[in-house]
Amino acid sequence: MSNIPSEVPNPFRRRLLAGLAALPVVGATGPVLAQAGREYRIELVIFEHRTDESRRLQMELAAPREAALGESELGGRNYRSSRRGFELQRVVRRVEDSGAGRIIARLAWDQTGRDHASAPWLRVQQGRRLGLHDPVGPERGLSPRPLMVDREERFELEGRLRIWVGRFLHLETDLIYHVDEPMDDQPPRAITVRGSQRMNSGDDLFYLDHPVIGMIARVTRIDRS
Repeated sequence: MSNIPSEVPNPFRRRLLAGLAALPVVGATGPVLAQAGREYRIELVIFEHRTDESRRLQMELAAPREAALGESELGGRNYRSSRRGFELQRVVRRVEDSGAGRIIARLAWDQTGRDHASAPWLRVQQGRRLGLHDPVGPERGLSPRPLMVDREERFELEGRLRIWVGRFLHLETDLIYHVDEPMDDQPPRAITVRGSQRMNSGDDLFYLDHPVIGMIARVTRIDRS
C-alpha cells in the first residue's frame, strides 16, 4: 500500500490481523461483481500502529509534506451520509483492545461506483487538529498563496482517497500522517500513506497494511432488488 519498504510483519500486527479475521460480519451476503453505476456503502477504520517498528519509521522517514486534498466532502453529493451509519464497532474495539493500535477515524458513507477516470477524490481531514497554517500553491510547499487567502486548519491525517470500479472495486489512498506538532512556525513532519487495494463487496473485511497507518474496510452493495 505504501512506498515505505516493508519488513517482516510485526508480531503485534500479526496478532491483530488474526483477531480481525475471526470476527463474524452480521448481515453480509457474499461477494458480488463490481460494476460502475451500482450503489455501495463504504465503512473504513483508520488507526495508527503503536509498535516499535512504527515509531522507528516515524523518526527516520518523516519530513515536512503538504497534502493533496480531495475536492469532495463527506455528506455531499458524491459521498452521501450512510443510511445505516457505522457498523464496524467490534473492529474498533478489537484494535483498541489489542494495544497495538490507536483509532484515528471511523467513517461510513454511500456512493455510486464510478470508473477510475471519473471517480472523484474524497477530502480527508481526520484525527487531532494541529492548528492553522498558510495554504501553499501547486509547488506543494515551495510557493505561498497570496495573503488574502484564509489560513487552513491542519489535521493529524490529511489528503484524499477514493473508491473506483474496474473489474473489481479499488480503494486508492493519497494521504499524509503528521507524526509531530508544528513548533516555532515550522511545519510538522509527516509520513506518506499512498497506495491501492483491490476489494470485493460482501462479507469480507479488507486490511490495508502499512507500517505506520492501518486501514480496515468493508464494502456492501446497497442497490440489490
